Amino acid sequence: MKKIIIYSLIGILASTGCGVDQKEVKAGDEFLKIYNHPEETLSFYPESIAQIPGGGYLYISAVKDEASDIEYPGTYMVRTNAAGVMEWSQTYDWLAPASDLILRGNGALFVAMDAQLNAFAILVDPASGAISGQHDLQMTMPLYAYTDQQGNLLVLGYDFVSRSSWISKYNSNFDLIRSNKLAVNADLELMIQRHLNKTGENFPFFIGEYTTETASGYYLSCFYNYTLRTVFLDISSLNHTGDIFSFQTDEAISSVIHKSGSIFGLMGYYEGNNYIVPDTIVDVGISQSIKDFDAQQLYELTYKAQVVSTSITKDGVSYALFVSQTNANSIVIYQYDMESDSLINTVYRTFDQRVEVADVIQTEDKGLAILAGIHLLGKYRRPVLFKEPVELFYPPEE
Repeated sequence: MKKIIIYSLIGILASTGCGVDQKEVKAGDEFLKIYNHPEETLSFYPESIAQIPGGGYLYISAVKDEASDIEYPGTYMVRTNAAGVMEWSQTYDWLAPASDLILRGNGALFVAMDAQLNAFAILVDPASGAISGQHDLQMTMPLYAYTDQQGNLLVLGYDFVSRSSWISKYNSNFDLIRSNKLAVNADLELMIQRHLNKTGENFPFFIGEYTTETASGYYLSCFYNYTLRTVFLDISSLNHTGDIFSFQTDEAISSVIHKSGSIFGLMGYYEGNNYIVPDTIVDVGISQSIKDFDAQQLYELTYKAQVVSTSITKDGVSYALFVSQTNANSIVIYQYDMESDSLINTVYRTFDQRVEVADVIQTEDKGLAILAGIHLLGKYRRPVLFKEPVELFYPPEE
């Protein structure tokens, strides 16, 4: 196993000025940018990033004014060039963005809610940040949004009337294709509100898709039958086929990657401790306990660590990545062989302040762009974006 440790020092928070304080380590194939802000009462919670044609990036954050009477954070979008230098930023009144940032045609979209907790898909012009359209999704309290391989939009929400997790699927015109509700059997509205307004626990909601030898479907993390579960849904009907359950909210799966067939990789937590199952067979047609899987504890990760899993590919060679953060203020990348549970590489990016991973994408040049949050001086929440070169994950042949 190859371990690479990269250190970077962070400057002092600027107390004056109206621009963005961007700390640059290296431009080109590798860079690191911290996007500071002069308003000390603003807290930024990075959500998602996408690379736009030409090599630049768009990312969104939830931004909360701690001095405001508005309960929920608004939406903040930034466009950068290929080296991470900010080109523009926009703040929107749409609340609590909880979405993949989705590129569609010549535009971008994200899902957020209005003041009445109704979910909307918001379309944005990447050139200027101007809103070009909005679509009422006819559901409430959006918790995550995802676009599948066919270009359909999947949205996970919470229905506080029926006390259910709410999953809806829309076509490219935002017409509703199918919807399903999974009974939670408990009133979790306050817990969900605190998740959305950043005053309570940040639950690991996510959506993905899979194809096995016998079925195709979606996997998602949501509340169901008193617990936070990973649920498997049929791709056409959205009917529940199986799940991985745990004990209420004390333990849960924090991230899932589908590798091939019935093989999945999982990361999760129990009583705050983090575990990894890099390669295991999952029966998507039954209900099974999280304790059924042989897991390895990751002692270095933070309490109930945020995790993003993804796959990277170059020249037909693929790897599974699990990205998280450590107690030593590092973003850590665990790289696994896609065909086995072999850990072949561990990469650290170490800071002198606390960091939390938000999103990870493979870039056009096959490197890796990582969006994270950082606590400047231990208290100011700000976004940080850094790019790792392809050579870290695909060493050149000798």
